[in-house]
Amino acid sequence: MKTGLLMRSLRRKGFTLIEILVVIVIIGILATMGIGKYAQFSRDARKQSCVSNQNTIEKGLGMWEAKFVAIRTPDAGTVHEVTFRIDGDMDASSTALPSRINPITDGNRNQVYKMIQDDVVFICPETISAWSGIENVEDKTTTFDYKWIMNNRTDSGNDDTNGKVRGVGCLVWGTVAASPASDRGPADAVVVGGSGVDGPSGGSEDLHSGSTP
Repeated sequence: MKTGLLMRSLRRKGFTLIEILVVIVIIGILATMGIGKYAQFSRDARKQSCVSNQNTIEKGLGMWEAKFVAIRTPDAGTVHEVTFRIDGDMDASSTALPSRINPITDGNRNQVYKMIQDDVVFICPETISAWSGIENVEDKTTTFDYKWIMNNRTDSGNDDTNGKVRGVGCLVWGTVAASPASDRGPADAVVVGGSGVDGPSGGSEDLHSGSTP
């Protein structure tokens, strides 16, 4: 009897089909959970980096003001705006801004960039992700990822700067995102901006910096 059991156990050299299928299912479940957590972690990291970029640009403008001239608060019902190319140059500014940056010309468009000296700051991480690396990003002189905004203190809302008087908003994420939608990345890996409802952020993940009123 013992000899028969021993012979049968020796003949069973592998796993049954059911056992293999169970293992495959378990591996699939674990892989799905891991991929989901990695994707969320990666997305959260890009969001944090985006806000860091915005804060750095705001500080760069503050350094420019400290060196040259303070930017006065706009009149009620109006805003000051400066749009930045992803190569760090300013592309457009409000007409009421100081003459050093109004109008924007080839001779002054890099004044804020000189205060920061970091190309990466002006590119949203979502744009870098869409292009699969910063070295692949194209159209650096015609694409804009960040906009600086100053509101009047008496104006209510100030949604573009999270209720603050001034700050930087991302043109990919959040309420200042280009609307209608603007694309980032090659045609096969498009990231779409929106108005805080469309795009990658959604209404509950509005990203912008902002100084205390």
